[in-house]
Amino acid sequence: MIKNPFITWVVGALLGFLMGFVVGQRHWMAPQVGGRMGDPHAGVPGAPPLPGMAPQALDGGHAASPASQQLLEAARELERLLAEDPNNYQHLVQMGNVQYDLGNWPRAVDFYERARAIRDDSADVITDLAVAYRESGQSAKAIELLDRAADMKPEHWQSRYNAAVVRLFDLNDPAGALEELAKLKALRGSIEDIPDLAPLEQEITRRQR
Repeated sequence: MIKNPFITWVVGALLGFLMGFVVGQRHWMAPQVGGRMGDPHAGVPGAPPLPGMAPQALDGGHAASPASQQLLEAARELERLLAEDPNNYQHLVQMGNVQYDLGNWPRAVDFYERARAIRDDSADVITDLAVAYRESGQSAKAIELLDRAADMKPEHWQSRYNAAVVRLFDLNDPAGALEELAKLKALRGSIEDIPDLAPLEQEITRRQR
């Protein structure tokens, strides 16, 4: 949050369309084990696929088979590195990323939280953690973290988009989702990569009736 954008509108499949921005669409990039960590993509589409793979969506947070093998190999290497240096922030976040892409939500939560205990200054990490909490059935905790990420970095549209989706579908709060949508619209003048908001707005309107 997982990744090319799902911009195709399919009538009757709006729930799956919108939830795709939260489930399994964060960072298909191969973990940079031992190197400089790139910024996670925080629950949103548009990241490149793993090397050698054609772009495709993850299904329910679980990577396709070829990607899974690379992720499992990365996890083993990160386990080795963390055994030597258990408080390495970069490796903890990378392991959280791997567990996220594998759909191992409780483990992703554990590694992201361990990273935050060392340094808590990344809206991307907090948003990824929020998605992992949401996938673990803790939507209220997810909203708390998404709000924190947005407050930390007001231009971080990913946290606002995910917050709108969670409020609408998980918490049955279309009014809250509409507030998030207004904030996203206010960002559109300065941020070009915000996805099409029309499907989300249409669903909010439908649920307000």
